Amino acid sequence: MTNELSMQELLDQQEQQLDKLKVGELITSSITKVTNDVVVVGLECGFDGIIPLDELNIEKGKEIADVYNVGDEIAAIITKVSPKDGTVRLSKVQADQKNDLVELEEIFNEHKIVTVTVEKAIQRGVFAKYKSIQLFIPISQIDTKFVNDTAEYMNANLEVYIIEFNSNRNKYVASHREVLQERIDIERKERRERIKAEREAERARIKAEREAERARIKEARQAIFDSLEVGQKIHGKVTKIMPYGAFIDIGEGLEGLAHINNLAWKRVESVESVVAEGQELDVYVLDVNKENNRIALAVKDINNDPWQVISKEVAIGDVIKGTVVRTIDRGAFVEIKEGVEAYLPISQLSENRVPTVNSVVNPGDEIEAKILNFNPDEKRMLISIKEVNAEPEEDYTQFMKPEESLGATIGDAIKKSE
Repeated sequence: MTNELSMQELLDQQEQQLDKLKVGELITSSITKVTNDVVVVGLECGFDGIIPLDELNIEKGKEIADVYNVGDEIAAIITKVSPKDGTVRLSKVQADQKNDLVELEEIFNEHKIVTVTVEKAIQRGVFAKYKSIQLFIPISQIDTKFVNDTAEYMNANLEVYIIEFNSNRNKYVASHREVLQERIDIERKERRERIKAEREAERARIKAEREAERARIKEARQAIFDSLEVGQKIHGKVTKIMPYGAFIDIGEGLEGLAHINNLAWKRVESVESVVAEGQELDVYVLDVNKENNRIALAVKDINNDPWQVISKEVAIGDVIKGTVVRTIDRGAFVEIKEGVEAYLPISQLSENRVPTVNSVVNPGDEIEAKILNFNPDEKRMLISIKEVNAEPEEDYTQFMKPEESLGATIGDAIKKSE
């Protein structure tokens, strides 16, 4: 009777201990036995806890013995308590899921990237695992490009963001597309910033080079300007033509003006008839104005002034040849040689009355004329056709007495002879 009561008391105590175990409770205990199908753990109530293979959360391809050993501690959740046979079923999968869900929720809240493995593909997307939690990745969230076949992503490791976390509905949605797009955006931003930085650096380099080049040119121009001397012969290039003359670059962009009057010794009708833009030529320095930084140039050879040359060849009273180059109402201009034009007044065209200049001479006519006045320094020469053709005056001095030659006129001499 005593033994029966003792057994009953023992059963009551075990039942009381089993009653303390609640489904859903997390317990940690040591493994007492490992088989091919289950792991057995010892419980404080004196019963064993059984964890089946499908509740152990073992990776594919591994056996229970590869992961668990007798004496290892393991955490699991109570899934079923059977007082009749005294068995307690446990699930490590649920325990892991509980911990993994806490971790996954933190990842979701902090918008962190995690790596998942695709385990199943369907037409609408793929299912992937993060530790013990299964996630769904819709087809629109798999890639930034269009996905035609989700099977291509089977067993792929994808980095994802958790975009929906709902533990009540056991719904966890992830996106690989957001990770890719974010990286694309970052790369684009970095590329834009890099290009911007490169452009700014290039602009700064170009600006520095231009400033250095401007400084060099300014210094070089000043050196050229300071070296100029009146009469100096230098090489230049025509940069611009104006009605009044030509601008000529004599080095490093330093320009001087060759006035139309200094393009040639002869009369110039237009600047374009003598020089052209881009033409390279030798010029002479006429003047350097340091106050205004202006340079006067001459294309004509200032060392061979035709007026000075001809002054050594002719003199007043000489009869010379020339060509009529133009006429005006009061006379004509005659070219004696290139660069030397003499003036022929209408009064010096003939002994007879001349109604118009062109009734006697026209442009192109070659004439002979006598030099009446000549000033080479002022570049003036007065000539006469009339004087060439005039009859020489008769000399009456042979008919005069010595006293008559003093102050007497030719008329007086003629009267006395009568």
